[in-house]
Amino acid sequence: MEKSANNVLIVEDHPLIGKSIVDAINTISNVKSLQLTTSLHEAISLLSINDFNLIVLDLSLPDGNGLELLKLLKERKEKKKVLVFSTNTDLKNVCLRYGAYAFFDKANDFDALIETIKNKNIF
Repeated sequence: MEKSANNVLIVEDHPLIGKSIVDAINTISNVKSLQLTTSLHEAISLLSINDFNLIVLDLSLPDGNGLELLKLLKERKEKKKVLVFSTNTDLKNVCLRYGAYAFFDKANDFDALIETIKNKNIF
């Protein structure tokens, strides 16, 4: 498994939102590696070969629900910080119960998501 400090995985199927997150995170100096995937299964595959410190996770994906990834990480007892970024705010408490570090409403909280990555001791 490839180890790297401040390794970020973005799981987002909407091309414009994914690009916006990538562009914003690329301005953060302490991020060493950044990968974007649009599917749940590819995210799971990438997690088996890379050591990501941080995951930005959408819940509505073409091949499943991001909750599946949260459950998997919890079952494996993997200590990853997961920031859920979704319009499905009804699942906020469920996500937090499954170990999400924070939940951001995609309709309103883009800036808060990026500020959290920049200013909190997230890594």
